[in-house]
Amino acid sequence: MNYFVTFVLSLSLLLNATMTNQYTLGYVDRNRLETYEEVSSEQSDIDIFANLTFRFTCENMPPGFYADVDYNCRVFHVCEESGNEFPVICANDTVFDQKQRICTDEENVDCQHAHEWYYLNELTYSAEIESRTITEEIVEEDESKVIQEDVVPSVLPLMIN
Repeated sequence: MNYFVTFVLSLSLLLNATMTNQYTLGYVDRNRLETYEEVSSEQSDIDIFANLTFRFTCENMPPGFYADVDYNCRVFHVCEESGNEFPVICANDTVFDQKQRICTDEENVDCQHAHEWYYLNELTYSAEIESRTITEEIVEEDESKVIQEDVVPSVLPLMIN
């Protein structure tokens, strides 16, 4: 009798571990971005960009991430400082949010107005916002000028209250 109980318990533990392992193996991180090279790295993959044409161009655009409104923000373009550009597809059931510059749930994104938020890419790469640690500020104290060092954070908030 003890052997039978041990066998049943072992079998149930084995089945539970197998089912848990299958769930883990089948998990897909839907917020992970896939580049063109990753998507088409295997010969069995279909070249999904072969039949797509893009009107979006990085010409005269600062480096950054840009939602492609023509494809309902399911695709966004990465513009590099070197002039290189490449499209990226958001994971299943997500679209690119130009405000946050991430792929997120479709109901949280107003894709038709994404172009209004393209300027956010300029803030990241602006010469005015480059990582500076010291600025000089002239402070008048008792009719004498004193140079005071002030630490400026390298990351500035996007919204100022």
